[in-house]
Amino acid sequence: MKRICSFIIPIIIAVVAAILSNNILDKKISYLSETKDLAKFAANYGDFKKDRSIVAKRVLGENGDLFLLGSSEMKIDVPQNTLKLFPIKGAEYNVSSFGRGYSQNLQQASMIGACNLKPDQKLAYIVSIQWFDDEAGIKPDKFASNFSDIGFYEFLNNPKISENNKMYYANRTYELLSKANKFKPEALYAKLYCSNSFSSKIIRNILKPYYVTKIYLSEIKDKALIYSELKELPDKSDDSKEYKEVDWNKEYNELLKESEETKSSNEFQLTDKYYNDNVKDIKDYVKGLLASQEITKSVELDDFKFFLSVCNDLGIKPYIIIPPVNGWYYDYLGLNVDERNKYYDTIDSLAGNDDMDVLDLRKYEYQKDFLMDVMHLGKEGWLKVSEGIYNHFNKK
Repeated sequence: MKRICSFIIPIIIAVVAAILSNNILDKKISYLSETKDLAKFAANYGDFKKDRSIVAKRVLGENGDLFLLGSSEMKIDVPQNTLKLFPIKGAEYNVSSFGRGYSQNLQQASMIGACNLKPDQKLAYIVSIQWFDDEAGIKPDKFASNFSDIGFYEFLNNPKISENNKMYYANRTYELLSKANKFKPEALYAKLYCSNSFSSKIIRNILKPYYVTKIYLSEIKDKALIYSELKELPDKSDDSKEYKEVDWNKEYNELLKESEETKSSNEFQLTDKYYNDNVKDIKDYVKGLLASQEITKSVELDDFKFFLSVCNDLGIKPYIIIPPVNGWYYDYLGLNVDERNKYYDTIDSLAGNDDMDVLDLRKYEYQKDFLMDVMHLGKEGWLKVSEGIYNHFNKK
C-alpha cells in the first residue's frame, strides 16, 4: 500500500499543480492584456516566443491588431515599414508581426489555423518569390528552425480545419522533421496521424496519454512564456492618443528627391555601398545561377495553396502582398522576366480565385531605390505596402 501511495501521490500533486498553474496564468494574462500597452510586443520582429505562440495571437487578435505575416523583409528598419508607421489616423490599430527568415507558407498556414482566428481578423500576408527558388520547397532544417510544437498540435485538433488540410500538413511535417531529425515526438505523431494501418492505430492508443499530457504542458509553457513578456511591458497610458495623418503624395515626393540624390554606378542600380559589400565579389559566381529554375513548379506553390485553403476553412480573407525583386539583378541571375511574370500571375490567380485582394508590385522591378537591396522592400516599397494596407482595410 505504501508503494502504491508513494507512486500515486506525487502524480496527484503534479496534476493539481499543473491545473492551478494553468488557471493562475489565464487570470494573469487576462489582466495584463487589459492593463499593458501591447504595441511594442506586437510589432517586435523576430520574437520567436511570440511567433510560435497561440496565446500571443489570441491576446493581440482580441486587441484589434492587424496581423502582418511574412519573413525577413519585416526586419527592414525604415520609418515607412508598416510595423513602425502604424497606427495612423484612419487606421488606429497596432500591427502585429508574425514571421522571420524562412517563415514560409507551411509555417504561416499552420499558425493561423492553430490559433483559430476569427473571420473578421485583419490579416496581410507578404509572399516572397525567394521562397520558390528551390523546387523541393522549404529546406527541412529551415522549417524546423521556426517549428512550433504547440501550433502543430493545436492545428491538428482544430475542428474548423478540414481533414484534407490536416492530412496535407501532417504529411509535410513528417517529411520535413524526419529529414531534419528534429522534434521527434511531433514527427512520430504526424506519421501516425497520416496512417490508417492497424499497427498505427494501436500505437496511437498506447501513446495517447503521453501526447495528451505533452499538449497540456505545452499549453502551460506557452502561457508562461507570454506572461513573462507581457509583465515587462509599460502600462497603458490614460492620455488620449493623437494619430499622425499621412499625406501619401507628400511622402512619395520626398522619397523621389532622396532617390535622385542617391548615386549608383553599377548595372543593377543598387547603392554603391551595397553593391561593393554584397555583390561585387560574387558577381561572376551568381551569373545565370537561377537560369534553370521553374519556380511555379516548386513544392512551395502547393504550400501556398494549402495556406489559402486554411484561410478558407477559417473564413478569413487575407490581403496578399507580392513584393518585386530587383529586375536588373534577377535578369543577371537568369530568372528572366517571363518566368517571374509567370510566378506573379500564378499567385495573383490563385488568390483571386479565392476572392482575396492582391497588391501586386511587379511593375516596380526596374525602379531604382524601391527596394533596400536585391529583394527586400526599401523606403518606397514599404510606403506602397503601408498605403495598400491602409486603403484595403479602410474600404471594408
